Order: sequence, then structure tokens, then C-alpha cells
Amino acid sequence: MDLKLSRTLPGFALVCLVALCATSVASAQANAIPAQRHILVYGEAEARAVPDRFRIGVALSTLDPDVDVARNKAEAHFRRLIGVLQALKVPDGAVEATTLRIEREERYDRATEGQKYAGMRVERELNVAFDDIETLRAFLARVGTSEEVSVSGIETARSDEGELRSALRGEAIVSARAKAERIAKDFGVRLGGLYSVSDVAPEFSYGVREGRWPERLEWQAAAADGGQLERVVVTGTRLRDAESFSAGTTTFKDRIYAVFLLVD
Repeated sequence: MDLKLSRTLPGFALVCLVALCATSVASAQANAIPAQRHILVYGEAEARAVPDRFRIGVALSTLDPDVDVARNKAEAHFRRLIGVLQALKVPDGAVEATTLRIEREERYDRATEGQKYAGMRVERELNVAFDDIETLRAFLARVGTSEEVSVSGIETARSDEGELRSALRGEAIVSARAKAERIAKDFGVRLGGLYSVSDVAPEFSYGVREGRWPERLEWQAAAADGGQLERVVVTGTRLRDAESFSAGTTTFKDRIYAVFLLVD
């Protein structure tokens, strides 16, 4: 996978942002800041990617004075939803279901100023993973939500998340060094050896707040088939008002802190 910024990336847009924290000859911090002249930078990479994996939860909850009636209602809802999923050709391995939960339910009765038996509550949950948004949309159109059937929310993910995070780490490292070299050159010095590098921020003692370089990066990612993704445009660290299609975007970030010694 080519991860250079000069290339378009299939499936996601990659933004690399690098910020200078400070240069200083101030007192050292143990295991973090050297006593010698140095420069501390962090490289930050951020990817906003259109998700291609979707997980949804459906909760079934029925109440009836007769526990068997409540159970049969819940099972009827369950069988109907399983039928919808089978019609949509959702694999069995993509569906997880909890066992039935049965509990007595009581409600406050104003007339008696006490709790009164309301019935037996039967509950069951379905969690379904979809490989594409069109199948998810088709399922949502046929769920038939009611007091007894509710959708709990959608979680999104990327099928290539591991590769994407690896790409972010590499870009954060490259960007941190490139920015350090540029800053050192602008101040008439050169980078010496690398003193430390970490993905955990050192404790800053400079008395200044970390900031961002006012750079703008903009490009449009290409889809895997050579076409254009739906409105995936990045300007700086913000998406335009026209975000990628209704699936939205999933954001991944990585940051690397590096301390370089300086030499004349």
C-alpha cells in the first residue's frame, strides 16, 4: 500500500499534521528532556475514513401478565427479524443473539400508594454486523420498530483498520522528522542525534502551550475501482460541509513525540 501524500489512497483520506512544541535550553526533565540544546516536536497523522463495516443492536422487550404470552411475543419478533436477515442473505456468523431474560415487573399505583404487579418482562437482544450500508438500510426499513422492538444504535468500523493504523504511525514518524529538520534549518542549526521518541507525551516544562503549524492540506481520495468516493474532501483538519455519504466517517489518529539534539 502506497502511503505517500502525493498519491491518492483507496478508501480513505490521510491527513498528516505536525506541530512544534518548542525549542529550549531550559533545565532537563528526567528521561524526557535533555540538558543539551534540543528540539521537541510531535508528528500527528489523522485519517478520516468512510466506514465499510456496520454493527447494529436490536432490543426485544415484551410485557404481559402471563409469562408464556410475553415469551411467545418475544420469540415471534425474533423469528421475524431472523427471517428478514436471511432474506437479505446476512451470514449466520454475523448475527449474535442473547438468551431470553425474564423478570417480574412492578409499577407504582397511586390509588394504593404502593407497587402493583404489572406482568412479566421478557427481553432478548440481537447484534448484527453488516458488510455494506445498502444491506443495513434494507434491514432498517424492515425492522418495524415499536414499543416492543427498538434499535439501540449503529457502530461503524473499517475492514482494513490494522493497515490504516500502521499507515498512520509511519506518516507520523516521517512527518515529525521532516518538520524538525525544517525548523532547525530555519534557525541556522542542524539536527544531531535522536534523544528520545515515544507515543506518550513527555511532561512539558517550557511554560508554553503546544500549537499547530498553519498549513493546509487538501486532496480527494479515490475509490478502489478508480472512481471517486462520495464527497470525501479534507481541508486541513476539517471536513467540508458536504461530508461523505450518510455512513459518515470514522476518525483514526496517531501521534509520535520526538526529541532531537541540535548542533551548529
